[in-house]
Amino acid sequence: MLEAAKRNHDAIRKECQGVQCRWWDIYSNDTISKSVTFKNNVFHSARESAVRGYGIRLNIHGKTGFSYCNDFNDIKTVIAHAKDTAQYGDNEDYALPGKNAIPKVTLYDEQWLESWTVENQVQQVQAIIDTIRKAYSDCMVDSSAGCVDGYVYLTNSSGFEAGYRYLQHGVSVSGLRIVSDGSRMQVYESTSWGSTFDYHEIVNRLIMKLQFSETNAAIPSGNYYAILTPKAFGQIMGVVLQGLSGKSIQRGISRYIGKFGQKVFGKQLSVYDNPLEHFAPGSYPFDGEGVMAFNKTIIECGYVQRHIAHLQSSHILQCNPTGNASRSYATLPQESFSNIVVPGGDVSFKDMIRQMDTGIIIDQFIGFGQSNTLMGQFSANLDMAWFVNNGEVQGRLKNCMVADDVTRMLDDTIVLSKEREWIGDSYLPYVMCRIDYTTI
Repeated sequence: MLEAAKRNHDAIRKECQGVQCRWWDIYSNDTISKSVTFKNNVFHSARESAVRGYGIRLNIHGKTGFSYCNDFNDIKTVIAHAKDTAQYGDNEDYALPGKNAIPKVTLYDEQWLESWTVENQVQQVQAIIDTIRKAYSDCMVDSSAGCVDGYVYLTNSSGFEAGYRYLQHGVSVSGLRIVSDGSRMQVYESTSWGSTFDYHEIVNRLIMKLQFSETNAAIPSGNYYAILTPKAFGQIMGVVLQGLSGKSIQRGISRYIGKFGQKVFGKQLSVYDNPLEHFAPGSYPFDGEGVMAFNKTIIECGYVQRHIAHLQSSHILQCNPTGNASRSYATLPQESFSNIVVPGGDVSFKDMIRQMDTGIIIDQFIGFGQSNTLMGQFSANLDMAWFVNNGEVQGRLKNCMVADDVTRMLDDTIVLSKEREWIGDSYLPYVMCRIDYTTI
């Protein structure tokens, strides 16, 4: 992959060097994706696909044009399109990064990739389904396992040239049952990682949630203690982080303007953006613009410390870029968090439940799109939640919703579990807090 990427970039660079422009860059992706899928307990498909392409940015008179293509034999046409679009592009009066020392981060496990075969993954997924159906013979299970073997290469007019290979894989599983009241009930679990993980963990979590959901329960509206699973907490973290991009600061729509360095959340909450986490799904040594990656403290002990910024927003805000530009060969760079890492606490998830007199466990929200999340406020229906009484789960809660403000929710009263799970590219604990609950 490396030698092929170099050859392709050398050919594109020669053409870019002939263009009268302030700067240029070339970004290419080369990925091979494999997956196996089961539907309704039986094998459905095995797929393999390859995607390869490159994108070119040209900054002409301070405006950036962009074009992309899958054909490395059509470079002149792609450059011509990029030149044509420059007159309509954003004003980007900044310089691109040059050569720099690239940090080390392990993203690729060749031995694991060699072990990823269709036969092996079919056996793994079949074992997942068999384990679930041994506990619940009436459960209809969908499950899939997949991996992506990818390569990124970046070259620019400031002398930057580097690439990296990465490996990502994941497993997802959902279980559907018809419960005692005749309604459909579905739970799901998923995880992703760049190296090995224990398939049993995802199975055990799904079976636990099926057990919690065997009966229905009901409680009146009120303010309750709630345990957010990592999946649910991930959605809350999305609300927390929404205002911590350079773009939101630049546009004046962030609720954190004027609050940097101030205590906004509970002292138990710290949040890190770490693209150098080994084998993690959101890791990289440099971002989509060639800015070196580094671990950043976003929130520390409740104090909001910093926002992320790519080259454009950092130039406007007169701050340093944070290495958070995300792109593919077919897209322009956008600000994006890498791996969100939240340290855990000292109590176990099971002990959280045991210590709860009356409360709820929340696993799946739906309807966040209707919330005023920019201001930290949200309301959402509960797709999957359970009632806890005297330290025991009593059953599933239906026809209910929650509404609250994340600042008030995540105050000094929160409790974080010692267990953490990877949810997408976030490594998160279970969180106990108080929340406003409403029956519908």
